[in-house]
Amino acid sequence: MTQDVAPPARVLIADDDPTMCGFCRLALEAAGYATVSAMDADAALTSLREQGPFGLLLADIQMPGLSGLELAQIAREVDPAIAVVIMTGHSSIDTLHASVRRGVADYLTKPFAIEELTAVVEQALHKRQLLQESLRLRALEQLLRSSEAINAILDRDQLAREIIARAREHVACQAGFLIIAGSTDAPTEVICEPDGAALLPGVREAVGESFRAGRPIAIAGKAPLGTLGDRDLRRGLAVPLRARGEAVGALLLCDERPDLASPGSQEILALLAHQAGNALRNAHLYGELDTAYRGLRELDRLKSEFIAIASHELRSPLAIVMGYAKMVRDRSEGDQHEYSQRVLDGAERIKGIVDDMMRLRDIDRKQSVLTVEPAALDDLVRQAVERLAPSAQQKQQTFDTDLPAPSLTIALDREKALLVIGNLVANAIKFTPVGGHIRIVVRRWPHFDLSVAIGRAASNPTVRRLSGTMPAEWAVVRVTDDGIGIPRDQQQRIFERFYQVASSLTREQGGVGLGLSIVCDLTALQGGVVWVESEEGRGSTFSFALPIAAV
Repeated sequence: MTQDVAPPARVLIADDDPTMCGFCRLALEAAGYATVSAMDADAALTSLREQGPFGLLLADIQMPGLSGLELAQIAREVDPAIAVVIMTGHSSIDTLHASVRRGVADYLTKPFAIEELTAVVEQALHKRQLLQESLRLRALEQLLRSSEAINAILDRDQLAREIIARAREHVACQAGFLIIAGSTDAPTEVICEPDGAALLPGVREAVGESFRAGRPIAIAGKAPLGTLGDRDLRRGLAVPLRARGEAVGALLLCDERPDLASPGSQEILALLAHQAGNALRNAHLYGELDTAYRGLRELDRLKSEFIAIASHELRSPLAIVMGYAKMVRDRSEGDQHEYSQRVLDGAERIKGIVDDMMRLRDIDRKQSVLTVEPAALDDLVRQAVERLAPSAQQKQQTFDTDLPAPSLTIALDREKALLVIGNLVANAIKFTPVGGHIRIVVRRWPHFDLSVAIGRAASNPTVRRLSGTMPAEWAVVRVTDDGIGIPRDQQQRIFERFYQVASSLTREQGGVGLGLSIVCDLTALQGGVVWVESEEGRGSTFSFALPIAAV
């Protein structure tokens, strides 16, 4: 297995003395360093900007034009991590103080030996490495804060301005632009910071090069990239923003300086751009989700309004139909009596649907009031069975009830509990074939048994609504049939409103899919839980449990 070998450190030597310059170059290259020589400060600056980065600047303190200390200051502005060693013919306290102020790591007094030169250079580069690690840690810490800030924002415009602000914290610049990729329906958008900055036409094509390269790219040309007040911005750094391999935008930082960002800063910007791209995508998805959610809320409002209006408008004509149907039935015989009864049966079914819709409306509007009082569950089961016995007899079905002795009396809303039991029994009658059997069991369960039962069930829609301390004991009603059963993958949805297991075009049973939803809501309203256990082709057991409290 091969290992990556670090390239040799690069040293820029600036000295107007050709002999000294050549001596330093040969000594440092023999020690394993790569060198570039410059005979004056201007040539050294050109090398810094065009051939950088360098690990160390070795400069004579006195040169034509800029001094070595002035060159050191400019070099540190170009690359804050560069190490600087000054060569001087005579050292003094003033020279030492001036060197420290300009960021000089060390200095050599001429003449010096090769060993002294290499030792000072090695020590200065070691200090530079430590400084680089420190700067990198600070930059990563700042990047972490920036990442947390942008990932906490879901509003896209606010997020775009925060991305620019955070990028300008990492790389000081005059202006920043965030170009958000658009579509055929929504054109490309540009967010500018600070106010007054403007991006000029034609820049998007230049920014596109950074997408093709997949990394930050410096842009400089004769034509300005943008404006800030009355100033032209001619230099910039374009950073692509991607999310899951797709282009979502680009960040353009503009400044007059040719060395806008060091390689280390570009690396941090690339990491920030990765976070920003994902954050922009999340904000876009959240916007779409929020729009869809508002549409669903409006649809839900219209649905509730329709249910309220339809229920109200149906009640009056339905009452008239039922009244006249009963009158005709009671005063007629033979076929006319039978036909009137069929009309009355159909009207009763419509009335049941209207009543279900009214109950759902009351639950949605939180207008369903509990009237809690002591009641015996076995009495409520007997009432439900008695009321639904004619429907079971028509299908030649038999009931089997297993009720506790003595009676299990708990505090509940009698009307709502009777409605829950009635809906479960009616559901069992509906989906049990002719000659089938329905069993109803009432039991007192400890909390552990209840937890085990609902843990085995594929659907327990009301459990998530419970909070706080769970009661120690529960009253459980279980309704078992030997009907068609429910596929396991559909058991999670049967308590949803208007959901039918089979297609409305092919199912044989009637109803609009509200009975189990009402069971779920009314049970949860009383602090109870509902669940189902079913196997396709072998029947189902619907259960609900209500907490037992002191009566």
